[in-house]
Amino acid sequence: MPHVTLAATARHATYAGGRSGDRAHLTAGVTLPLGFSARGEVAWMKDVQAPLVITDTIRRQATDVAGWLRWDHPRVAIALGRGRRDPFTPLAFAAGIKTVDHLGPTPRTDFIAAHASVRPLPGVELSGWYFDPIGGGGDFEPPHHARLSASFYSKFWRVFRSGIFALRAEVAMESWSGGLSGRDTLDAQLTLGGASFAEINLELQLGGATLFWIIRNSNGMRGSYVDGLGHPKRVQLYGARWFFTN
Repeated sequence: MPHVTLAATARHATYAGGRSGDRAHLTAGVTLPLGFSARGEVAWMKDVQAPLVITDTIRRQATDVAGWLRWDHPRVAIALGRGRRDPFTPLAFAAGIKTVDHLGPTPRTDFIAAHASVRPLPGVELSGWYFDPIGGGGDFEPPHHARLSASFYSKFWRVFRSGIFALRAEVAMESWSGGLSGRDTLDAQLTLGGASFAEINLELQLGGATLFWIIRNSNGMRGSYVDGLGHPKRVQLYGARWFFTN
C-alpha cells in the first residue's frame, strides 16, 4: 500500500534438554505529510530467558508494545516514543559479583524514549537519546538515562577524490540518575547512584583498513554502575579492522 510499510518475523527454536521457545515481532509504519512518520511495534514471546542454561526450563510469556512519531528534515531528525513491557522475574545475578546476590522482579513498565540528531554544518552532527521508565522499571534501568554526542566526519573529497581517506571524531557524555542495582543476600534493595561518564572515539579509514582509538570514562569519574565495584578510569581500546576485497 502507498506510504505504508509492514514487517513481521516469527521464530520457533528448540534447545537442549527438550526445551523450546517461540517469538514473533510485527512492525507497521506509515508516512505522513510534512516529513512526519509513525511506527508501531508489537513483540510477543513464550520462551526461556537463557537458552544456554539447562536449568532454565520456565517459558515466560510476554507481550511488549511501542509507538514512535518521527520527523525528518535534511539536517534534523527527531523521534519520540512510548511503550509498555510486561513484568518478568530475571534469573540469578552473576556469581562472581559478591555485592549483588540476585535481581528483583521487574513490574510492568511504561517508558518514554527520544532520539534526535542535528547536522548544523557538513560533516558535523549533534545527536543523543533519552530513556525513562516512567512507571515500573527494574534493576540497572535507571530513570533519566541519556547520551549526548558531537561528532565530525569527513572523507576530504577535495584532497582525496578517490574517497580512500576518511576521519571520524566523536566526544560523548552518558549520564543517568539514581535507581536500583540488585539485592543483597538478605533481599535488601541496593541503590544505584547517579553518574556521568565521558567518552572519546577516533576512527581513521585508509582504504579497506580502519584504525580506531576509544577512551572511555575520560573524565576520570569515580562513580559505579554495580554496587561495590568502581568504574575504570580512562580505559583505552585501540586496534584496526581490515576488509579485503580482492
